[in-house]
Amino acid sequence: MKRTLFTISLFVAVVSLSHQSAAATPKHRFSHGDAFTYRHHAVETHAPLIVPKSQLIGVIPRIIRSGDPLQMLNPFAPARYGTAEENAVLDTDVPGRGNGIKLLSVSF
Repeated sequence: MKRTLFTISLFVAVVSLSHQSAAATPKHRFSHGDAFTYRHHAVETHAPLIVPKSQLIGVIPRIIRSGDPLQMLNPFAPARYGTAEENAVLDTDVPGRGNGIKLLSVSF
């Protein structure tokens, strides 16, 4: 009788210990969802597109922007009004020679 009681108690102890150790360790190291997020990088977001703005350059847009058109004729005007070379079209064959004036130019 003692032998049977000892065997049953030993069996119950082994089962309870194995059940506790099995509950402490996970079945799988990573579940499918965890392994996927662990191995892959974060989702990249796209940078916003940069839309180039067209620029109006020339004598007429500068007159409208400056507010004081007579300063364009003043040789002693402040630097904020710009220089004459910005609106001059230079001759490519003869260096330093002007070929015309940009009244209105649109650049993209």
